[in-house]
Amino acid sequence: MISKILDSLVDHPYVVLFVALLIGIFAAGETFDLDNRKINISVDSSIENLLPADGPELKIYAETREKFVGDDVLIVVWLSDELFSPERLGALKRLTRRLKKMPEIAAIDSLASATYVRAEDEFTEVSPFLDTLPKTQQEALSLKEDALGNPLYVGTLVSQDGRGTMIAIHFDPDLNTAELGAIVDEIALASKEEAGDGVQEFVTGPIVARLETGRTLFNDVGLVFPLAVLATFLVSLIGLRSLPGVLLPLLINGFSLLVTMTIFIRCGYALNFVTVIMPPVVFVVGFAYAVHVVSDFERAFSSGLARVEAIKHSLKDVFMPLTLTAFTTAIGFLSLMMSNIETIKVFGAFCAIGTVLSWLCAVTLVPAGLYLLPARKSSDASGGFLLSLAPKLAKFDLDNRKAILSAGFIVAVVSVLFTRQINVGTDYLHNFPTGSDIRRNFAEVGKTFSGAVPLQVLIESDVPNVFKNPEALRALDSLQVWLKQQPEIGGAVSFVDYMRMLHLTFVPDISPADAIPGSYNLSDQLLSLGADDDVDRFSDVRYKSTLMHVQSTAVSSNDLIALVERIEERLKQLPEHLRGKVTGSSVLLAQTMDEITRGQIVSLSGALLLIYLILSILFGSLRVGAVALIPNLLPIAVFFGILGATGIALNLATSLVATVALGIAVDDSIHYFSRFNTESRRLANEELGVERAISAIIRPVTFTTAALCAGFLALMVSDLQSQVEFGILAACTLFVAWLVDLTLSPALSSGLRFVTLWEVLTLDLGEEPHKKIGLFHGLTHRQARIAALFGRIEPYEPGGRIMSFGEQGHEICILIEGVVVVKVSRPEGDRVIRALHPGEVFGEVALFTGKRTANIDAMTDVRVLWLNQESLQRIQSRYPAIAAQLFWNLTGTVSHRLADITSRV
Repeated sequence: MISKILDSLVDHPYVVLFVALLIGIFAAGETFDLDNRKINISVDSSIENLLPADGPELKIYAETREKFVGDDVLIVVWLSDELFSPERLGALKRLTRRLKKMPEIAAIDSLASATYVRAEDEFTEVSPFLDTLPKTQQEALSLKEDALGNPLYVGTLVSQDGRGTMIAIHFDPDLNTAELGAIVDEIALASKEEAGDGVQEFVTGPIVARLETGRTLFNDVGLVFPLAVLATFLVSLIGLRSLPGVLLPLLINGFSLLVTMTIFIRCGYALNFVTVIMPPVVFVVGFAYAVHVVSDFERAFSSGLARVEAIKHSLKDVFMPLTLTAFTTAIGFLSLMMSNIETIKVFGAFCAIGTVLSWLCAVTLVPAGLYLLPARKSSDASGGFLLSLAPKLAKFDLDNRKAILSAGFIVAVVSVLFTRQINVGTDYLHNFPTGSDIRRNFAEVGKTFSGAVPLQVLIESDVPNVFKNPEALRALDSLQVWLKQQPEIGGAVSFVDYMRMLHLTFVPDISPADAIPGSYNLSDQLLSLGADDDVDRFSDVRYKSTLMHVQSTAVSSNDLIALVERIEERLKQLPEHLRGKVTGSSVLLAQTMDEITRGQIVSLSGALLLIYLILSILFGSLRVGAVALIPNLLPIAVFFGILGATGIALNLATSLVATVALGIAVDDSIHYFSRFNTESRRLANEELGVERAISAIIRPVTFTTAALCAGFLALMVSDLQSQVEFGILAACTLFVAWLVDLTLSPALSSGLRFVTLWEVLTLDLGEEPHKKIGLFHGLTHRQARIAALFGRIEPYEPGGRIMSFGEQGHEICILIEGVVVVKVSRPEGDRVIRALHPGEVFGEVALFTGKRTANIDAMTDVRVLWLNQESLQRIQSRYPAIAAQLFWNLTGTVSHRLADITSRV
């Protein structure tokens, strides 16, 4: 059925190409905006798509963000030795007002708008800190003294030395990346305009790092990906020496990628830190499929077949391996759907879709292109060299089988040992060059202020107004003191600081150490007199929940997770009626690394299990399937070993290398084992099967591996370190997979016993041996194969005695090669009763009587299939239907020979 469909597609190439043209025109219209000359692909650098889809941590984060202000902020920094002057403070106030007019901004923490409580003899005034601008330098310095004496300001809104100020900007959470990028650019321009000369100003924070990463990713789509395609094209052209043979895979896979991206866009997705890798992955996977079809066609066409017959022949040879490889690769990508991170799910889903589309294009559009494009019957020098190398390589693999297996085992053990040193984590600053503005600005904020990475410590109770009690406030104060002692924390601001500020304002004679209210009533009175909307940053309306704002200098997820673990251990020391939890976007992003580790184990385990089942079905043996899986496991082990040995972190980008490499490596492995399976059975010889399999796959596997490695290495020109690491690791892993497929796979397969009695019978008697063996008449192909596998084959030289008159025996024989004669002894000499030819049965009388009734000798080189009584009994107990047909046929044979003897007498 499938063969007829494929033949029909080959016979109607114009129809296939016309349908593809219509689809391509539609896809191009969806992907490209020709009016505005741009691609309809957006980049999403928001943090939400990098976080787990559910879980208690995400729930706490969402509830905290709903109850209090969010922690994902943009930071504007001004640095100047004369910051506290009427002119500079006036410019700061103008910038703050300018920012407040922007509708996309939800809240602003600025020295100009910070709550400032003044208590006079007759009244209390609560107003912004710069509500009244200083007119003289003396007044400005007085404000500086007030700011440095306010615990709510120091380290966050103003630096310890008074030469820096910070504006923290909170955005509308519904902003998309494009809108956020535009407003951040507008804020940066406004800051530069208002600061003027003499002020070092910049915008920074995790938002800036993500936006810059997104912009770089978008640039990579337009620069790095075309460069990767060009590198793939050039390497393939050098190797294959055939412009049509290289151009066709490029065009076809460009088409499948275009359709994949159209579906991606129509589903409303945008490229992000993870999905940006999807286009090159889909392209390289499909490129390998197309090259296998083209390479097999060129080999068939050069052997003398007509063009159409060569296309059909190549499709017949590669269709099943291609289908299996596409299926297993898609399974590998779909295993990523088990991740709890939405963006990894999307990556896995669309890589699987692209893989299936690439396979479909390889078996439909590539044959149509081969029908139309010119082709020449030749074997280029490079291909000739590889083909001539194949027998030598096969001999090397067979002669050094034990050494190769030992080397593979050692590499695996060393790799596993190095995996213990893998560093799981991410550092978004590590993505940028050492001297970049982003790194420099982060370092400046960490040095001048409390740090650029915000954390939130949520403390809750079931008791209303609990945080008006002195005991709860002192517990918060003790926690805050402990937090400030941690080396990764630059500062912490809490509800205690707010209460201390109110107390010092209304009772200025007390010392800061005694400024925590001593009673519930005093706290209530202070809040009634001086609290305004700013208290919402620290407490809910019922004073049951409070939020401590912590600024950290820890950027890498490992450092952040270690800090969070220490804080949560300290939170266990809070009074029983208080419970605490560390949260925040940075914390969630760091905890995502644990999800990556779990996802690697789950997805790879699931993919390998399914691949193992497919290989077992392909070879009809669970044992053989397990052996065939080893060449796919070793490159993955080496990949993780490289991570441990080099110190490259397992992060959002590098975590995908294993799945991508497995998907591509299993392709070549299946091509080898599928070809070996076919050739070894056809030739009834495993060693010849190794040589033929290597000869069939060495050229396409080598050139596609070289081309794909070149394509991945093109990512090294990216400005993002994660892209560079992904490209290098993918190329190294693919090279190891290629080396394994040409050495370890043959060494392993040569030790397998693929060739069974049935393959031997097929070699001797043709494709359907059961139709040429009288004992197997009436059995299906499968039933006859089962029966044959219970026997054994014995060879005999000419003149050799197979059976002797009078000897004991409970076996029957099937002649599968040569000629034998049946003789009986007479006084005048042996008398020939008859000659037997391949397919005939003899020895049937002794099966029942236990004694031979004639001599049977080989006339030529002979091979005989023996079936003993015990084997027939096992067939009868396990497969009664087969046994019934065998005995029926045996009865017929005995009856015919009895009739023949009777007629002679």
